Amino acid sequence: MRRQQQRIQSFNEVLSRFSSKDVLSAIFEDFKLEISTNHPAKELGLKYCHGNQASKSTKEFILIQKNEILRNQENNVNGNNSIRTESVSSSVNDSTLNDSVPGIKVDDLSEVLEADIVESDMRPVSIDQARSLMFLYSQYLRKIMFETPICIVCDGRDPEKTCLIEASPVIKDSSIAGIMVTTITSSGPLHTKTDLMKMDQLIMMTSPTAASQCVTSGFAKYVILGKSSMADMSMLPGQQQCDTTTVNLDCSWEDIKNVLETPHGANCTVHIKAVPGNMNSSGHRVFCELNTLVGFAAGAISGQIQWINPTSSSTSSIATLLAELIESVKQGEKKRILEENEHKDSPLKGNQIPERDDLDFTERLWVLLKDNARCYNDIVSTIKTVLGELQSGQLQPMVHSSNCTTLAKHIRASYHQNMTLGMKDVEGLEPLRMLIEIGVEKLKRDYLAFFIGQELTTLDKLQWYVSPPNASDLTLEELVRRLQSLHQVVELYAVGTNSLHLPHKTKWTLVRCGLNYYENPQSRHDDDHTFTIQVERAAMLRFYSSFHPSVWRVEAKHGSTGVDMKRTVYQVTVDRPFQHISYDQMNGHTNALDQTGIDGDQFVLYQMLATSSQITVF
Repeated sequence: MRRQQQRIQSFNEVLSRFSSKDVLSAIFEDFKLEISTNHPAKELGLKYCHGNQASKSTKEFILIQKNEILRNQENNVNGNNSIRTESVSSSVNDSTLNDSVPGIKVDDLSEVLEADIVESDMRPVSIDQARSLMFLYSQYLRKIMFETPICIVCDGRDPEKTCLIEASPVIKDSSIAGIMVTTITSSGPLHTKTDLMKMDQLIMMTSPTAASQCVTSGFAKYVILGKSSMADMSMLPGQQQCDTTTVNLDCSWEDIKNVLETPHGANCTVHIKAVPGNMNSSGHRVFCELNTLVGFAAGAISGQIQWINPTSSSTSSIATLLAELIESVKQGEKKRILEENEHKDSPLKGNQIPERDDLDFTERLWVLLKDNARCYNDIVSTIKTVLGELQSGQLQPMVHSSNCTTLAKHIRASYHQNMTLGMKDVEGLEPLRMLIEIGVEKLKRDYLAFFIGQELTTLDKLQWYVSPPNASDLTLEELVRRLQSLHQVVELYAVGTNSLHLPHKTKWTLVRCGLNYYENPQSRHDDDHTFTIQVERAAMLRFYSSFHPSVWRVEAKHGSTGVDMKRTVYQVTVDRPFQHISYDQMNGHTNALDQTGIDGDQFVLYQMLATSSQITVF
């Protein structure tokens, strides 16, 4: 069993212990080293990190940062003789002399403490300390075959404002041929366009003697929906604002001519996280109905139902409305007649998934109760009234042949005057269970009609959600849960249609991805999944030609292997790239680059530069 953390006096021993998988983290002098897969620059899209090991996105590396918080360092300066929580001799013997790293000087401590740094989990080291650690790492690689990269968190207080330094061994023929070193710097906010790096500068940094051999590629991220987007979605009361639908568009293209240029000939990828509850979604009406069913299902388990205000505008009692429904059935009315004012003045009417007009009796009864029931007694009295009418033979409504609910079975039995259910059998939670059954049945047919009617999938693909072979073995709670998963796919379609205006072929692909994903047992309860699909650039042109990117990046590369290989990445973002360093104040500037954001507000930009080159240490 690996020990979680140890204090080790020799840097060489630290790496040896990591290599043998003996420890997950260790303390060396004033530094904490730990195995990690969560890279500090991962969110910035720097996939080139770790040199030739980058092909494995989950590649482990050693994250190095300062071990002690700054106030402990201040206590040490003020006379505390215990430099570390665990006592370690400050003397260094001959065997560890070359493994020592300079700590923070007393004269520099006030500057560190007064720094304007946003709260962060990172505890950066100085550039001098980082270089010393890099030296120790390279010295170790001269003697030992060690494949794990290191990433050192820097404080950005040097003139170049270095944020991270990485080193990764370059493996060739089962031996270490060199070290790929990546240095990441960041600054901002930018005040004028002159602060932006020019493309010729970037190319000269990458290939000063052979500019024509420098290959460039670009990347831009556009926020279509979600944070910083122009479409601030209206949510249901009580829903978390942070839990909203997000749509991001990624564009990648080649042969970059200018910084911040609009993509041309781009490959487009859309990332969609669809969250139900948006009132502008075409699936919102169905979501509200499903949400009511979910509430009833939860009440069947807990014995308590949380009632919401009835959604119907009718002022009639539930008994009066039921009597009208029964009378209309007796008169031979086959279709549900919508109330005159239902959705009449709604601005979303043309944007909603239409209701079916072929509702059978149990479905109409569900609609009546979910819209008008004000208490559990309304449900009980309604179910008992319907059963009484069936037993008397006065009511013989039609139900769909596929309707296998308990109430539908009693209706069919009433045709032959063969009902066996007594009023005493409709006690406790049985009326609620019968209501949930007819709600599930109604929504199953709603979703089937939608997906089949829109030619988005086949009945076979929907079988797991609406008519599984083992349906009789599934609880009502599980059946409702499957409908919730199916609705997630409806919301995917709604985003693709209303927000992105995707062609039908792409929406078909998106729906198929959603159906396959939620049917997987491991992802069945994951409502926060982000779906990624490739989209034709013509469908996305309207977005990347008019929106400002939240991230714009260019990568320049020269050479492919050996010491001639060098890569430089320049990135501009609207958000701070790193939280552990201090950025400049705006000094009265309220905008950057005189650009207008996609929500009509002006915004600032931050820049980041990453350089990678291979060095030989032998």
